[in-house]
Amino acid sequence: MDQGGGTKRSYGVFSLVTLSGSWRGMGRRCGELLGQELRDLYRVAVTETLLGEQGQDPEHLKQVAASFFALYPYRFKEFLRGMAETSGLDLSQHLLLNALEVTAAESLVRPHCSGIAAWGDYTGGNPLVFGRNYDYLPVFRKFTPYLSVVVLHPADGSRPVATVGYAGSCYVTTALNADGLFLELNNGMPSGGALWYESRIPTIASLLGFLLDSTTLEELDGHFQTVRSNFAYIVSVADDRVARCYEWPVFDVKRRASYRPGLLVATNHFADPDWGLPEPEDRAFWLTATRRKNLMALGEHFKGDIGPLRMREILDTSIPDLGATSDLTVYQVVAVPQTRTLWLKAPEVQDWTEIPLAEALASPPGR
Repeated sequence: MDQGGGTKRSYGVFSLVTLSGSWRGMGRRCGELLGQELRDLYRVAVTETLLGEQGQDPEHLKQVAASFFALYPYRFKEFLRGMAETSGLDLSQHLLLNALEVTAAESLVRPHCSGIAAWGDYTGGNPLVFGRNYDYLPVFRKFTPYLSVVVLHPADGSRPVATVGYAGSCYVTTALNADGLFLELNNGMPSGGALWYESRIPTIASLLGFLLDSTTLEELDGHFQTVRSNFAYIVSVADDRVARCYEWPVFDVKRRASYRPGLLVATNHFADPDWGLPEPEDRAFWLTATRRKNLMALGEHFKGDIGPLRMREILDTSIPDLGATSDLTVYQVVAVPQTRTLWLKAPEVQDWTEIPLAEALASPPGR
């Protein structure tokens, strides 16, 4: 049986796991390397939090997780099956971990998030830099020790992809591929509504496929123009030259360029005027308008001087201090696609930590 290759390196509480082989083999190797983290996350997140503190019905959770998995692409199903063979958790437990962010949001707020990209005049001619806040339920800060950057080198000819997320997940909310394509996902419910289509492949799984199969922004654009989303999202993408944003409800998609050449900001409402939508009520929708205005203002204030350090300072700025970060910010990412470098931070747990990905994306690991 294909075991797959893989290595693991720790950066404080964060793990960098690099995998290669078939999808089943990569899953098996991931289960070996992250077995302790996977078992601990299941205990903390599922047993203690969802079932214990929140009192959710276990059969309902299993049903939601199974439904989320049912329409997954076969190769991603194989990855999860592989993990279940070596991690010490069975497949049903892995499905719950894979759907953790979905099941936790069932009766609560879904993730919202903010993104800001700068290039050209805003970086003083230096490489494009992207900043991203992942905002969710405060309880998710308990899961910070299980945040992982997982680099996939599939043997099927796909492009290598580095994903940022919780151990055991097989989808994308923040990722960078070997060709320097960066992607981050925000909730678009304030403008796109709350419809969730169980009959469609989960969008966050589709996004992983987009990055596995794309080498340019033009190819990535083709995926967005072809696939319908199962929920309303806002997805920002970038290469080393430019960033753009896709406002993506369940019935359409619009590609929004930056209004100010060199600066792109995305929060949780559609900003393209062609939608003809009013700006959503701010306090009802997580201060989405305030966060957008604050990030735009910070971008203008630091125009010509936005590099990785300045972007980290921008993300460190709280909403009361005219930034976008709050007590709902679970983790933060700064990325420079040109150098394939990430900085990762978990507020109140671990400060900004550089995670170099150029070598990990370029060279598949051995056994």
